[in-house]
Amino acid sequence: MDAIAASRAHIQLAEGDAGHWEMHMAAAEAVLRSALQAARQDTALITCLGAVLCDQGKYRDAVNVLETALKLGSTDSHTHYNLGVALAGLAKPRKAMAQFGKAQGLAASSLTWTAYFDPQAQ
Repeated sequence: MDAIAASRAHIQLAEGDAGHWEMHMAAAEAVLRSALQAARQDTALITCLGAVLCDQGKYRDAVNVLETALKLGSTDSHTHYNLGVALAGLAKPRKAMAQFGKAQGLAASSLTWTAYFDPQAQ
């Protein structure tokens, strides 16, 4: 199983096992970080890691990770969307809205996913 699929599997476990949510999310993060050791410029891995970090509330780390993906040339709408989620989590609504806007004009990779975002809670 590749790292992205393994990470998704941990996330699915987290969604179905609220009592161990933190453990499953930490495992999803660890799988992606380990894979990035061998593929440091893989923007899909980086975008997925950004989503996992956002979901854990690690917004500063997520911003750093996702900005790296953009510097490496990611054109995945999920990269911008997840950066918007991270910026919203850091109470930077204007920057977040700019990223959400950029996400709308791009195609989404089938390998990546979006971080959870509840605009009503912001």
